[in-house]
Amino acid sequence: MDISTLFLANVLLLSIFAICFLAVSLQASPRGHWLSWSAANALLAAALLGFALDRHAPSLAAYLLPNALLLLGFGFHWHAARQLAQLPTGIVIVAAPAAGYLIVAGNAYLFSNFALAYTASNAILTFVAVATISAYASKPFQGLISAIGLVLAFFFLGVDGALRTVHGLVLGGLSGPLVIDDTLQNAHLMFALVFVSLTGAFSLAISFEQVAQRNQEAARRDPLTGTFNRREFQDRLEEILRAEPAQPFGLLHFDLDHFKQVNDRFGHVAGDAALVKICDTVKNHLRQDDCLARLGGEEFAVLLPRISRENAFKVAERVRERISELRYDFAPQEFSITASSGIYHGTGDGLGYEELFQIVDQGLYQSKSAGRNRISIAVAGEELALVRQPA
Repeated sequence: MDISTLFLANVLLLSIFAICFLAVSLQASPRGHWLSWSAANALLAAALLGFALDRHAPSLAAYLLPNALLLLGFGFHWHAARQLAQLPTGIVIVAAPAAGYLIVAGNAYLFSNFALAYTASNAILTFVAVATISAYASKPFQGLISAIGLVLAFFFLGVDGALRTVHGLVLGGLSGPLVIDDTLQNAHLMFALVFVSLTGAFSLAISFEQVAQRNQEAARRDPLTGTFNRREFQDRLEEILRAEPAQPFGLLHFDLDHFKQVNDRFGHVAGDAALVKICDTVKNHLRQDDCLARLGGEEFAVLLPRISRENAFKVAERVRERISELRYDFAPQEFSITASSGIYHGTGDGLGYEELFQIVDQGLYQSKSAGRNRISIAVAGEELALVRQPA
């Protein structure tokens, strides 16, 4: 394809994506990244029009404006990536690449040092590409296939920018202010067409992938406390029971003592706040692979994979102590909530989910019968042995 056709194809595709993202932003929530993508594509389209028509523009405008618009567009791409990743961002990230270029290029224009402006624009472009890759490679995008596509798109953009930077440093870049004189322009425009297609398609995909991922995560969680729900807990316990070879684990089942009195005395809003505070406290005393679940009401369970009997009991006791030490804004200073627990440790011994909970439930009931605010260790055997741990 000739240069005019390539320019037109890029501008047309960028304009379509800009309109598409703007249309989605009118219905989507949050909408910030959609607006950023729309602005990025619109600015890149304007930049390419500027490059295509630079011979008909005043010299200074032809020299400064297209690259400034280009870098401003990539600044919005960087901004959108950070918005999606929920990383700190703002107008500085959007404007800094273009502003840095204008400062360098303005001085380069005064001294007719076109190589300096050419090198600076491509060095800044490379930096923005690397920064955008860093955002898409961050933790919030782990497991999303679309993130890989965006990383690859910006990787190739960074490589292209780096090669052009070397071209400027080694060979002096352009001999004049007009980019159209670049003999590699055809190849760059072909690459741009691929880049625009990739970023447009994968930007659409990654946003919807994130929504699907959030919905999937929400289906595993208790909406009030953010802990896992009963279904997720059962799936994880059954996965451990199926593992070969069998590994020792701990299963803690605890219930908040007399919690109905909290709702009756202080109200259900206070009760909900207490549940959230208790769950946050318990989570802070568990390992990353441990699973805390709300089974219903004030009933909870903790799954402790790959743990010794001694350490499982230490975790259970630490949880009991921390819950009893909590104080609440809605209640007098002397008010506290306690928990009674039953704990099982072993490899499952051929038991299933229901059998294990029958065992550990007897430990829980034993703790309540013995005065509450304590732990009973349930041991599966020919007969159930309960070892009570006083509070």
